[in-house]
Amino acid sequence: METPQRLAYLFRRYMEKNCTPREKDELFALILQAEHDDTLRRLIAETWNEAHPSYPQDKSRADTILREIISKNAAEPPPETPTNRHSLPTVRFTSLHTILFNRWAACFLLFIGIFTLTRFLLHRPHHPAALLSPPPAVTAQVQPADRCLTLPDGSKILLHKTAKLDFQSGFTASRREVTLHGEAYFDIHKDTRPFIVHTGAIRTTVLGTAFDIDANNEHDIVITVTKGKVKVENDKGEFSILHRNERLSVDSSRLQKMAVNAGETLVWKKSWLLFNDVTMQEAMDTLARRYHLVVAYSNPAAQSCPVTATFSGGETLGEMINVLTKINNMNFSIDRDHVLITGDGCK
Repeated sequence: METPQRLAYLFRRYMEKNCTPREKDELFALILQAEHDDTLRRLIAETWNEAHPSYPQDKSRADTILREIISKNAAEPPPETPTNRHSLPTVRFTSLHTILFNRWAACFLLFIGIFTLTRFLLHRPHHPAALLSPPPAVTAQVQPADRCLTLPDGSKILLHKTAKLDFQSGFTASRREVTLHGEAYFDIHKDTRPFIVHTGAIRTTVLGTAFDIDANNEHDIVITVTKGKVKVENDKGEFSILHRNERLSVDSSRLQKMAVNAGETLVWKKSWLLFNDVTMQEAMDTLARRYHLVVAYSNPAAQSCPVTATFSGGETLGEMINVLTKINNMNFSIDRDHVLITGDGCK
């Protein structure tokens, strides 16, 4: 077998961990001979490409590895002769221990060991540079959440996810105006000043009511009323009056009204409860429908006490009733599905 083929054979045997001690001695004796550099460079490239097929090891990279190995032995250069500056003296190896004490051979063994370990640890191809770089930082993706705003006039606005509301602080003496981008639920505080919501070319006017406006697409706006009534008009002067459980779709400035069940269609706000200056009876009736309760009052006059509160849906039934009763100095007790409200309440 010719020397290059013999070197390739021994190199493969070593990488497969099938090399005998005698073959290891023979392998490193061949490696130390400069005339086998090209063969060694080719073997390194082939072995690298087998372990990392997505990142081929080119001649330049193989040269870099080989120069790094050879440079480790630069401190102990071989003697030169005038006839052949690249020839190396004959080296006799009696055991593998002798090779390990040679600085060049030790460096090469270190490279082979690291390379072999990397082959078995990697589950998929990686660029060599990635092994020297820290892993990329992972940024947590935070999903936008619904949020409730209380405006200067006491109105409550529940913004859906990325919705935005623009308004002047304090409003004016004659009107309250806001501009909506996205979808929001409005529970408007009663006031002599009209409350106007601008969404693109559509204007919605109310005095005191609750409704939802979906203006995610300003060319296809949907207004749904849950209580009270609103007036919706476009830039052409056309308008429509909406009452409870009515919906108006505005498509290319056309007004189309229909009857709906507002509580069922506004799925996104079902977990929220907005009580804005309502009576205790109205608030407790809302809880009674949601939790199938029977509510009684020790003092019937307490039913008319006003309450204002907002619940996001994360509260327990007891926590919500506790807030509603404490507003007007009342107490309560729960026995299964029966709730008793006690105390004189507001006076």
